[in-house]
Amino acid sequence: MKNTRIKNIILFTLLVLLFLILKSCDRFTDVGLPKNQITREIVFKDDQLAKSAMAGVYRSLEEAGFLSGSSSGAQVVLGAYVDELQSYASATSDATIFYQLSHMASTAKINSLWTTTYSQIYTINAVIEGVENSENLSSAVRNQLKGEGLFLRSLLQLYLAQTFGAVPYVNTTNYEVNQSISKSTVSQVYAQCREDLETAVSLLPETQAKGSRVYPTKMAAYTVLARIAYYEKKWDAAVQYASTVIGNSEYQLEPDLNKVFLKDSSGSIWQLLPFSSIYNTYQGNVFILNTAPPTHVALRQDFMDDFEPGDGRKISWIGQKTDSQNKTYYYPFKYKQYSTSTSSLEYSVILRVEELYLIRAEAYVHKNQYDLALADLNKIRNRAGLMSLTPTANQSVLINALMRERKSELFTEFGHRFYDLRHHDLLDAVMQAKKTGWKSYFKLLPLPEKELLLNSHLNPQNDGY
Repeated sequence: MKNTRIKNIILFTLLVLLFLILKSCDRFTDVGLPKNQITREIVFKDDQLAKSAMAGVYRSLEEAGFLSGSSSGAQVVLGAYVDELQSYASATSDATIFYQLSHMASTAKINSLWTTTYSQIYTINAVIEGVENSENLSSAVRNQLKGEGLFLRSLLQLYLAQTFGAVPYVNTTNYEVNQSISKSTVSQVYAQCREDLETAVSLLPETQAKGSRVYPTKMAAYTVLARIAYYEKKWDAAVQYASTVIGNSEYQLEPDLNKVFLKDSSGSIWQLLPFSSIYNTYQGNVFILNTAPPTHVALRQDFMDDFEPGDGRKISWIGQKTDSQNKTYYYPFKYKQYSTSTSSLEYSVILRVEELYLIRAEAYVHKNQYDLALADLNKIRNRAGLMSLTPTANQSVLINALMRERKSELFTEFGHRFYDLRHHDLLDAVMQAKKTGWKSYFKLLPLPEKELLLNSHLNPQNDGY
């Protein structure tokens, strides 16, 4: 009993320390602290404490940064930046700044996305180094935590590169290295992400059961590898990685649209746990409108108008609220739980199998395998209650259909729309028609002004800023 109490005290102290590290850094190169080696030796002296250190990383991902389900995550910021969300918040709010395209290199949200993500990466690197150097951990836990760390590092670095362009790929906790680190090109980041993910595949378990997919698996790593291949337009690799997951019987399209975002959905590949067993997701609290007019964000009317008639996603994944003036506002309703319940019904879905069908369909189009592309595309359409598309060998027709499906399927999910428009070289054409003041250089966010002043190796600034 005494030993258990001491372990719990140590665990609580370490988690508080992790929280303070992530919250207190003004720039990512400041995360060289703490330098006390005794702390690391305590954390990685047994399996449970090491797992708890990684649990702190998962908690931070849900709370802040790109993968957060809160209003600070990419789903809101990038959704308002492009043509998904309209902001009704104050002029100084993050959502409004990005909605109105008034962001600059000095914008606080630009800096916080950068520093939060690199702080998370620092902590992940600390876990990787800790488990590699520990002689006290079981081989199973050592492999598991290293694999999880490599997966998470690669995914976060991918988001940074997709959002900012050339960025540092940080794979060490060495303070002297990090404070003067230089940028890697986007292609170099992709290559380093692949290397991390391929190692992670060798360390992670194959799958997890429905309802408990809260840790990365081989299938999650293959999913991110497929996404990288999609961004790089390496179509053979995209087919290979996507097919590996699609071919696994544990991961199937959830037939009921209303169950896609439940924690036990068959299509979920990786999810983040809520902070409490009786809580659901931040997404439900951020997006669901209990009153109208909205005070934060809602779906744009032109986004609503683009749904194909009869699309079940418009019925199942979009809610509406009418104000006293009889004006109706629409909101994302993928997550349907607003408040707490007796137990968590929904987890925050980061990766799901539907994306892989769309990636593979596009790869088949570029490989001139049009029948196979249509088969994948129609699986997504049919699940949404739409009729199958007529067979065609017209590549542009199929790409337009794919873009429409990606828009209707993946809306407000961590920036997919922004990244997809740029991937297809449609960002300027679409956004200049929908937003006054859109500039071509908005395809990337600016590097944070504070970081450029502190580390000259991060220059030059992205074009236009």
